[in-house]
Amino acid sequence: MRARSWVLLLVVAAGGVAFAAVLAYAVVSALKPPGEVLSVPLRWWPSQVDWHNFARPFLETPFARYYANSVVVGVTVTLLNVLTCTLAGYSFSKFSYPGRNVAFVVVLATLMVPLEVIYVPLYSLIYDLGWVNSFAGLIVPAGTSAFGIFLMRQSIDAVPDELLEAARLDGAGVFVSLARIVIPLVRGPMAALALFIFMMNWDSHLWPLLVAADDDHRTLPVGLAAMQANNLGAAGVPMMMAAAVLAMAPTVALFLSLQRRFVEGVAMSAGLR
Repeated sequence: MRARSWVLLLVVAAGGVAFAAVLAYAVVSALKPPGEVLSVPLRWWPSQVDWHNFARPFLETPFARYYANSVVVGVTVTLLNVLTCTLAGYSFSKFSYPGRNVAFVVVLATLMVPLEVIYVPLYSLIYDLGWVNSFAGLIVPAGTSAFGIFLMRQSIDAVPDELLEAARLDGAGVFVSLARIVIPLVRGPMAALALFIFMMNWDSHLWPLLVAADDDHRTLPVGLAAMQANNLGAAGVPMMMAAAVLAMAPTVALFLSLQRRFVEGVAMSAGLR
């Protein structure tokens, strides 16, 4: 058993080193002069650090607008998911009503439907509503998720029913019990859900590409693709690397800040605590 643990540790460590090396190379490449990015043999460290590469995306492209759009969409979608998935999970876990189990199975069944399958009818609906090239078209369709409902339902299942019954006897209503008892006990899963949703939305490319074609509503993944198409060759590589590093920064910072809650939330929802 101990040998197996060591092998697993080595595999995880090797994977971590590989991912860290890619990130380190991206940061170093963002600091290189254009002539050294694609040099042969490969130079890991630049002969001259060029910090101007991090300013070029803001000066030469609408990168600031793309960034602001992604922040607005990512934060709003994350908050909506935490709210709707917590309420749905609370309903499926702690209330008994006709059709509850059937409805939950239907929610789980949607996990097996690829998103690409629903993009055509969803785009048709968004077009009819007049939400193409708008923040509503980017935010509303992603406002909840079957995965989030499942995660919160499993987590709220771990909250003892006796606590809610005692609160009810003390005169607490449904939402008071949710706010004062359930939410404090499932903050870990809520943090895990927020991290999952934010990362998925931050990296989403296909749907924002379909529904937001103008610079005023483009998010970072679509904007980066447009920037790459306009900056071919060695001269544009350092700027693109700098833009990619800047795009990664919010997700890395969010993960580091919620790391403990993330691990607790996954463990709680999996029944490991």
